[in-house]
Amino acid sequence: MITVILIAAAFLGGALNSLAGGGTLVTFPALLFAGLNPIDANASSVVALFSGTFAGAWAYRRNILAVAEFSVLGLFVLSLVGGLIGALLLLWTPTTIFASLVPWLILFATVVFAIGHFAPVGAIQRIQLGPRRALVPLFLIAIYGGYFGGGIGFLMLAAFTLFGMRDIHAMNGLKMGLVGVMTITAVVTFIAANVVR
Repeated sequence: MITVILIAAAFLGGALNSLAGGGTLVTFPALLFAGLNPIDANASSVVALFSGTFAGAWAYRRNILAVAEFSVLGLFVLSLVGGLIGALLLLWTPTTIFASLVPWLILFATVVFAIGHFAPVGAIQRIQLGPRRALVPLFLIAIYGGYFGGGIGFLMLAAFTLFGMRDIHAMNGLKMGLVGVMTITAVVTFIAANVVR
């Protein structure tokens, strides 16, 4: 029965991520239900979902290359470093502390997911901070992505909008590429630490 639940969660999580995001909100609780401790469940969830992001980024490759608001290479380096820091922070967090953080992380991810779907786009677009201020928030988002990652796509889209991007195709492609980079960094770290089940 648990195997069926995990397979269903993997398919549903992958489908959600390819369409709108939020796959972690399905796979992570399913892995907890299967009996994994929170850190192993989080690491395994990341590994289960990461492959689809690169396919999505490849589909948007021309839009990504056309991005003028940011240095795309700089953002990829930022995501690589942030994802690594987040993954290492997760490994250094005692299981009991991470377990106490889990409800809050899931609540945060759920709120971000809901806001991403229901917040008026015009309200976000009226707040513009400019791309020069993007570095620190995007770095913090990358660290969060390596640490937990639920709702990361909506955080990135909101950040891109706040920093002046308007091309939704470029935003989606850049989001998938950056999430892919931070995720594969976390995946390699988790596999090396033997916390993937």
